[in-house]
Amino acid sequence: MKKNVLLVIPFLGYTGAERVIFTLLNNLDRAKVNPHLLIYSDKDEKNALLKHLKNDVSISAINFKGRFRYNVHNIIFGIHKACKRYSIDTVLISDGSTNASIAPFLKLIGNKNTRFIARESNLPSLFEKNHIVKILYRIFYKNYNTIIAQSDDMFTDLTKKIGIPESKIVKINNPIDLTFINQRIIETPEFALKKDKINLLTIGRLTYQKGYDLLLNAFSKLDNIENYHLTIIGSGEEEHNLKKQCTELNLIDFVTFYNQVDNPYAIMKQADVYISSSRWEGYPNVVIEAIACGIPVLANKYPGGINEIIKPENGVICDVSTELEPSLEHILTLQNIALSESYNNVIFKKYIELL
Repeated sequence: MKKNVLLVIPFLGYTGAERVIFTLLNNLDRAKVNPHLLIYSDKDEKNALLKHLKNDVSISAINFKGRFRYNVHNIIFGIHKACKRYSIDTVLISDGSTNASIAPFLKLIGNKNTRFIARESNLPSLFEKNHIVKILYRIFYKNYNTIIAQSDDMFTDLTKKIGIPESKIVKINNPIDLTFINQRIIETPEFALKKDKINLLTIGRLTYQKGYDLLLNAFSKLDNIENYHLTIIGSGEEEHNLKKQCTELNLIDFVTFYNQVDNPYAIMKQADVYISSSRWEGYPNVVIEAIACGIPVLANKYPGGINEIIKPENGVICDVSTELEPSLEHILTLQNIALSESYNNVIFKKYIELL
């Protein structure tokens, strides 16, 4: 019997969690699942991937005004309304703060037999700063039928630091949409990387978590920096500080910033090395996508699943602050970077069984 499944996320743009939900919506077996999407807002500028969803995905938007913390009641009502409208069997919510905030009220949402799954998208002990939300994690998170951890590090964070029973958690790595990537990688890029340089690329929100300040400091110390160019794609609260740092380190000629692009894959295919400089991650989707685009990955030594992705044949894990130069020299010798075509098979099977 086919199940009606509701996937809930604030927006459907290009962040890691959003791309995972997009991939699930487009690739879950239609013989077993009717997919539905609920977002907080349907504003175009925050939902770049909506136009790429398959036509059979129903889309609903809550469209509340103001910040998330003042609209928990609207989110609860929005989920409840969608559950009734589409006779939802399973709700999968992929936003850590939302997951925790509505956890006390799950029995009030949906139908009597509706199952609730929380897909955790980060390491809550490191990411979540709101003390009330942290308390909600510890007391009410176990109200979910199942909690998805993306990596071993996340599993440990949830069980050892948050106190979630192991029996409530299942580990499922993130899927990627190889068909979508292969279609978009051949499109004309929105801009060209410098052809006379070794191009280093990184994509993500400009936040403390992403460690771009560490990367810029290390990059400025390269002996042969004139051979390289670093491109940073993203926006966020650290943008001003990072650009100021570039000026102070005399990196203006060696670093270029771009805001969000519509097609990151056409940019990726031009790069020589992808760099993931984060201080921590949940399970870095963009790293898997870079490998799928044929790019070797240089990753900082951080918690959050990077050890499950990077292998000697596709990249290097190092201390970005102290080992950037030798790691770059090594990674540029790697060839024939590719992601196994079977990567997704086990992941989609686990999701279908869980939903």
